[in-house]
Amino acid sequence: MRKGIRSLLAFLMVVSAVSLSGQTIKVPNFAVSTHPFLVNEITSQGKEFIIELTIENQSPSGFFCASKHIYLQNIQSKKKLQMIRSEGIPVCPDVYHFKWKGEKLTFKLFFPKPDTSFHYVDVIEHCKDHCFSIFGLILDPKINEAINEGYAAFDHNDLQKAFVSFKKAIDGNPTYPYGFLYANIIKVLAGQKNYSGAKIWYNRLKQKNFLDGKAILEQISKEDYFAHLK
Repeated sequence: MRKGIRSLLAFLMVVSAVSLSGQTIKVPNFAVSTHPFLVNEITSQGKEFIIELTIENQSPSGFFCASKHIYLQNIQSKKKLQMIRSEGIPVCPDVYHFKWKGEKLTFKLFFPKPDTSFHYVDVIEHCKDHCFSIFGLILDPKINEAINEGYAAFDHNDLQKAFVSFKKAIDGNPTYPYGFLYANIIKVLAGQKNYSGAKIWYNRLKQKNFLDGKAILEQISKEDYFAHLK
């Protein structure tokens, strides 16, 4: 799906209306991943927390496996939860050999259930080579809902509602350390030709110490509207 920062406003995602403690969030949002992943859903079930992922092969002779050593990390406290087990994916050094370019493999990772202090996490594989990570995975259902409302509004060219929804996600998640929501707002304002507003948010983005700030700024510099932000 992506390597590097997430493509801005690329598609509509649907989130379930239930809370994390009450089961499942479909296609939760995250900032960036090292591999072409889709996070299909996150589920809280009993004492377990389950992440279902799909990876798409991008090589004529691709293969994939998952280390036993994968953990969730609370971005704020750095507290880690080690994976209990995985399903649907070979454990390294065993590998799954993809049969064709574009083939998709879906698998699950099982962790202890996070406590309520985990609002967003990094998913990190600890291994020797080609380790995967998913950064800034958002666990809060209300924040996911606001973000998805923003994508839906943008998809229907309702740019004012998109702005309100993305701003709601930012205001409700002030300690989130990744910048893709700011980039979304800048894109929305530029779409409205509100370049003065877009410049204000661009300067806010530059002043933030986001973990993906350099990559976000680099992508914005390639946008057609960038000349209006200088």
